Amino acid sequence: MNPANRLAQASFTAGPAALLGGWLLMRPIDGDLVPGPWWTAAHAVWLAGFVMFGVMTAALRGVAGPVTGGWRVAVDAAVGAAMIGVAANVVQLAIDLYAGFTAVDGAAMRALFGRVKGYPGVETLVYSAGAHLFFAALVALALILAALRRVTFVGAGVTVVGVAVMAVATFQTGRDAALVAVGMALIWLGVLLLGRGPDAGPSLGSSAGIGTNSAGIAGPQAP
Repeated sequence: MNPANRLAQASFTAGPAALLGGWLLMRPIDGDLVPGPWWTAAHAVWLAGFVMFGVMTAALRGVAGPVTGGWRVAVDAAVGAAMIGVAANVVQLAIDLYAGFTAVDGAAMRALFGRVKGYPGVETLVYSAGAHLFFAALVALALILAALRRVTFVGAGVTVVGVAVMAVATFQTGRDAALVAVGMALIWLGVLLLGRGPDAGPSLGSSAGIGTNSAGIAGPQAP
């Protein structure tokens, strides 16, 4: 199998697995701003996960295959938005890792984050709208691919429900709530189904056309 195909296949597991894995690694410090090994491990895992989400997004563009007219505009807009969201989360996580390495305690981390967010546009582009954009774009892309019959409606539906559960739990009870992990697990299942294409076949490379047709809220946040 082409290495690019193997990487694409792995991204559908590694991205959402890292999302949930980072959440679990934050449990020993209750999700707080506490510099140390748990903070560093969680954010390193999240960083790797969002890199894989970028690979996954490119693979989903391959799943869409050749499309024209309004559908092409919709697919490319969703993919572009997802990539912007991935970039925002990668920048955020790089900042978080730097803070974890350099700050001596939670107060120092809060001060550092305050200075960073003080720069014009950083709060919106990196920590709020930009970071959440990935999940909104994932929902849009899943629904578009289902409408195009490139993936199953079950896969798209589970993905949408997972994002909704995670978002509602985050905004209502906080990102440390157990229901957030349930949403992440549903996202994991949903994107695995998306990666298997319309017939849920065994090979992403064959069912999705990776390498042939390819054009190529609760993410981690510091308080």
